[in-house]
Amino acid sequence: MTDNSPLLGVNGLTIRGGGRTLVDDLSLAIGRGERLGLIGESGSGKSLTALAIAGLLPTGLRAEGSLKLDGMQVIGARERDLRSLRGRASSTVFQEPLTALDPLMKLGRQLAEPLRRRAQRDGERMSRDTLLRVIHSSLTDVALPDPDRIANSYPHEVSGGQRQRVALAMALATNPLLLIADEPTTALDVTVQGEILDLLARVVAERQMALLFISHDLAVVSRVVDHVVVLKDGVAVERGPIAELLRSPEHEYTRSLVAGARAFDDALGRIS
Repeated sequence: MTDNSPLLGVNGLTIRGGGRTLVDDLSLAIGRGERLGLIGESGSGKSLTALAIAGLLPTGLRAEGSLKLDGMQVIGARERDLRSLRGRASSTVFQEPLTALDPLMKLGRQLAEPLRRRAQRDGERMSRDTLLRVIHSSLTDVALPDPDRIANSYPHEVSGGQRQRVALAMALATNPLLLIADEPTTALDVTVQGEILDLLARVVAERQMALLFISHDLAVVSRVVDHVVVLKDGVAVERGPIAELLRSPEHEYTRSLVAGARAFDDALGRIS
């Protein structure tokens, strides 16, 4: 029998902490190979949702409801079970790669760690020469020039856009079913932002991965997703195909996002 359940199924997710409800009764689903945008202003609960999916909510926050990733219930799961899920089922690219990269370790060595974990998971032996070739190939796949130089550099020795490409290569190294991109372009200038968005769209399509793209900017989201859920104050206020939402938004907050996206379109002449 064919399993038609979604890769990621979120039903009634509620996150509470400090006497407040931060995410309220959120439901969404992402099938294999599908691309969903989660959009909202700062404090809307979108990044907390991403952390809940990975089982990484900070101490003091409590998740309720159901959150199934590749068939496993994440809420209430043991840490050792979650470790086996991370990387295999999902991997995350964060807003600022400097927070995810070790400033005292060369980038090639940092990329080697998830590559080794994937080889171990798959029961494969990886010699040093093979590992070096795979590091080179992984950096080339994310369109980094001079990958050998990048591999031998520390994070502060490369640009912000190059750091983000390395962070993406690390997220892709485990060949996840779902890539979670949490504001991955916010810290970049407009030109580099567009390059990273194009790169994300390409690698997700080539690898047939699912994508959860989180942003406060509808113009950015519209570049890479097919459907969108709009969050405001922890509540989903609108959802649907991105083209339909851009054409005829219903909620007042969504209309303000669309107006901002059109202003961005006018400035860049790129987003329709």
